[in-house]
Amino acid sequence: MVTHVHALFLGVLQGLTEFLPVSSSGHLVLAETFLQLPIAERDLLGFDVLLHAATALALLLCYAKMWWKIGRSAFVPDPQHRRLLGLLILATIPGAVAGVLLDDWIAEYTRSVTVVAIALMGTATMLILSAFGRGNGGVHTISVRQAMMIGVAQACALVPGLSRSGLTISVGQLSGLARREALDFSFLMAFPIIVGASAMTGIDVLRGEVQLPPLFISITGFIASFVVSILAIFSLRRFVVKFSLAWFALYLFPAAIALLVASRGL
Repeated sequence: MVTHVHALFLGVLQGLTEFLPVSSSGHLVLAETFLQLPIAERDLLGFDVLLHAATALALLLCYAKMWWKIGRSAFVPDPQHRRLLGLLILATIPGAVAGVLLDDWIAEYTRSVTVVAIALMGTATMLILSAFGRGNGGVHTISVRQAMMIGVAQACALVPGLSRSGLTISVGQLSGLARREALDFSFLMAFPIIVGASAMTGIDVLRGEVQLPPLFISITGFIASFVVSILAIFSLRRFVVKFSLAWFALYLFPAAIALLVASRGL
């Protein structure tokens, strides 16, 4: 069974890695593999989504002022934020479609150490390329083309090891956005896709197709993920003002190589 210690550890890991460009899903897969939790793959994915739901709540609170303006723009004259709302919806479509069509395939075929290791290398490569982005665009100047490019990057990140934040921020920078602005758009567009995935898992739980750990163990993981997510959001927003995300490649490449070596013994 998943214990409180497991839930606490996985919750902290999710909250920390969801926003750092190192792939939360990849690290969760690795942790669950090495912990050898006796749970079906689909149930593990359901618990992962529960932890992601906590990060969605953290995102909502940390960007509450922006979300208020975006939501309000649907009912009052506010062309700037209404346009941003439309772009966020547009950017969410690729990930939503991919999630619906590929959910079972991803759960069954991509949750392995080898796949995660290769994907981590892909993330590291994108972070290095992002250092060549020299744009100064903001979230209110994003074009439809930029939004779609970032949305496709988010869809690719459904594969464990491909960091959602890493790919979307990198593509945002390479398409002309400033580093901080690319990060903010990435975090804003993460909210609806995580909420959608959480809702789908909730439906599966109600149908009995996915089983979550006992209530209080699930709550432990949720709270841990929520608290650490808030700390990670504020920390990374301060980090990108001065430093490139390419520095995280110094962790990802060695980690990926070590995993490939270790996978031979698994």
